[in-house]
Amino acid sequence: MERALLTCRVPDSLPPGIDRLYFGAEFCSWRMPSRDQVLRAVAFCRRQSIAMTLVTPVLYQSWLPAVRSLLKGLVDVFDAGDELLISDLGMIALAGEFLPRLPRVCGRALSGQKRGPRILDFDLSPAERDYFQRGSWYSSEAVAFLREAGIGRVELDNLLQGIAPLPRSLRGSLHRPYVLVTSSRNCPFRSPRHDRPCRPACGEVFTLENSQSEIPLLQGGNSQFLRNDRLPDDLDRLGIDRIVEHLELPA
Repeated sequence: MERALLTCRVPDSLPPGIDRLYFGAEFCSWRMPSRDQVLRAVAFCRRQSIAMTLVTPVLYQSWLPAVRSLLKGLVDVFDAGDELLISDLGMIALAGEFLPRLPRVCGRALSGQKRGPRILDFDLSPAERDYFQRGSWYSSEAVAFLREAGIGRVELDNLLQGIAPLPRSLRGSLHRPYVLVTSSRNCPFRSPRHDRPCRPACGEVFTLENSQSEIPLLQGGNSQFLRNDRLPDDLDRLGIDRIVEHLELPA
């Protein structure tokens, strides 16, 4: 089982047992790393003799020129074993243009999983439970689309209600402990729709509680998460061969 660490900052060191660094932002385009930050992350990975997955976020249309410039500046930077994580389908064409040989991974923002703590309160039949354990990439048509896009790995949240086994042609990465619940293009800590980086980078994380669930939500930037530390019992049966660890709320 491969173990990865997800971060938007180049770390000083790695926890024991980490085989890969996920570097970048999944949900917030304002946290997308610069070329210099990516190069520092790549250099760190080379020193640690581990592979790197460059994580790119959901995008505003206005961010496409910046993404194009970033990818253009990273040609010939990556080695065998490195990857590009895509959180926006608009990235597929750009990746094919500038980094055609870099393996692509489909991020959690595109997984289509059914999230949220209140699902545990539903009285579900076996068929309904199976539905709530699935996402976007379980049909043969979806698998064919991913294959055409050069994607063989998908990122998944560790849902409270469990997850269904992936189609056999896909491999999965399971994130923990923070499960995405919802994300928005708007952020409570900034003015909407301009493409300048945040100063400071992000507001404080805060907790959201309500009387309808005992499980609190954690708000970080433009996204909300819940915490689930329990891993499924049979990861291999589910098609999971990589665990992605978070030391803080993902960006």
